[in-house]
Amino acid sequence: MPDFHDTQVFVSGGAGVIGAALVKLLHQQGANIFVGDLKPRPSDFPSEIKYRQGDLNTITKEELDSFRPEFFFHLAATFERSVETYDFWGENFHHNVKLSHHLMDCLKECNSLKRVVFASSYLVYDPKLYLFDLPQADPVRLDEYSPICPRNLCGMAKLLHEQEISFLQSFKQQTLSTVSARIFRSYGKNSRDVISRWIRACLKGEPITVFRKEGFFDFVFAENVAEGLMRLALSEATGPINLGTDNARQIGEVLDILQQHFPKMQVKEEASDIPIEVSQANMDRFKEVTGWIPPHQLEDAIPKIIDHEKT
Repeated sequence: MPDFHDTQVFVSGGAGVIGAALVKLLHQQGANIFVGDLKPRPSDFPSEIKYRQGDLNTITKEELDSFRPEFFFHLAATFERSVETYDFWGENFHHNVKLSHHLMDCLKECNSLKRVVFASSYLVYDPKLYLFDLPQADPVRLDEYSPICPRNLCGMAKLLHEQEISFLQSFKQQTLSTVSARIFRSYGKNSRDVISRWIRACLKGEPITVFRKEGFFDFVFAENVAEGLMRLALSEATGPINLGTDNARQIGEVLDILQQHFPKMQVKEEASDIPIEVSQANMDRFKEVTGWIPPHQLEDAIPKIIDHEKT
């Protein structure tokens, strides 16, 4: 496990699913942490963690300079599951495009900053590579050289900021390095992801609705994503790098695992005209630079989420 003892770490979006897991790990290692998020301060955050609630578009260069961050984990973002709505037009610009640019504009002259880790997404890859009308026998393993064509507005915002921080690094190679983790299907505690939604429904005895159970997704546990980001921060990696498990699972497999915990689970399969997704992270480069792969599989993580949702 990487060591952040006595380092200055700024985390945007630190109250989110991945962010909260990241902050917990950083605190355990003795990091000095500054968290910014729209959400209220989580009740379990230790008092020594500096917390700023509010829109980070209003944070100033002076506020950040006074903390003297060495590491910046940029997780703050907004997204919509499945299809983006009309209203997401403005939300995406404000909380993704504008926010990312503003934060790096504030930090680009910060003398203490030496490493930026950006939570990007596999949504930057061309969806024609992994979306199909008919079921596929195997997932498509996407690597960092796979063709790029953002799938939606969120993917576009992620790709834009990947380019922005690479641009800054090209001028500051002696003092600053950046890495963009293209995160696949994260899931975890307190999440809006489909696995968590199904678990909550099962605990209430409610039926779950399933579309396209033939699809493959590279589900990666949020706590493993957090550790992966920390390992990247202390690696020599720059540029884009995948972060998944390299073991995509079919939705049907997820249902089978849930059935073991909820024998009376009610499943409603509904027809859909949405494409079938069959995506998987190629983790060769990640393993090469960190010597590590996220260890949790669905069988390991789902019981943890069930226990969390029961409390």
